[in-house]
Amino acid sequence: MNWWLLVILIIVSYFIGNINFARIISSKKNIDITKLGSGNPGATNMYRNLGAKTGYLTLILDALKGFVSALIGFLAFGGASLYPDALLGVYTSCDATVALYACGLAAMVGHTFPVIYKFKGGKGVSTMLGMFLLSQPVALIIVFVLAFIFVWFAKYLSFASLMIVTILVVWQNIMLDEPNLAISLITFAIFAVTIFAHRSNIKRLLLGKETQTNIRSKILKEQKRKEKMEEKIEEKAEKQELKTEKKEVKQEYKANVKELKKTYKSDIKQYKKSNKSKKQYKKSNKNKKRKFKLVKNNINDKNETKINN
Repeated sequence: MNWWLLVILIIVSYFIGNINFARIISSKKNIDITKLGSGNPGATNMYRNLGAKTGYLTLILDALKGFVSALIGFLAFGGASLYPDALLGVYTSCDATVALYACGLAAMVGHTFPVIYKFKGGKGVSTMLGMFLLSQPVALIIVFVLAFIFVWFAKYLSFASLMIVTILVVWQNIMLDEPNLAISLITFAIFAVTIFAHRSNIKRLLLGKETQTNIRSKILKEQKRKEKMEEKIEEKAEKQELKTEKKEVKQEYKANVKELKKTYKSDIKQYKKSNKSKKQYKKSNKNKKRKFKLVKNNINDKNETKINN
């Protein structure tokens, strides 16, 4: 094994792990995630405080860090020629698999103890999931589904995280044809880092004070929020439509009054040009004015009725 290459890849993977998507996403919303909830800049705290979509996005991006870091190590040591056997755990000794777990562990440590954030990071579970997605995809999916069911009913996300890492580390070592000290040590280190990052959670679990994550209520709240948003959009559309109708009615009213005035003035001019007596002219003029007022009032009544409706 080229140890210098492995050291370089471990350092690169560590700094990939330093990228904290929880901080990046929350800062774009003008929020400091380290001052909300548990203060942990990770997917769980994002889920609890900024909603399911934000939590899932953070989970995927953090998992991508572990996946990419592990993939770099795996391919750099010729892992492509061993695929898919190596990913199913069918091997005795494999430099590519050692590099995979070494780089994945480095990304986890980078996420949990990031130097650019003064060693204050998340708990590394999402990054760990990305690494195991590459090394044990089938086992990870099965364990993840079981963990999800557990959280759905028991509501303890931290316990589910510990359950996932324990099962996957044990399974990885069971699947070895022969004991491999390097793989065993690195996978145990992954387990140890996860336990250390969750030390406060373990203490609260033992005391019965651990924070619960109610996925069911979160999903229901998200559905209700969507329904309210849809209702608001519909109400806004109805108000806009009513406003447009009122505007059209007012425009029609103004056009009718304008036309009536025009007709009235035209009639007056005709009377002035006619040879009728002054008395007849005045009488006719009064009748015209009375008729104009009646028509105008009628138009007003009709348009006010339309506007009110």
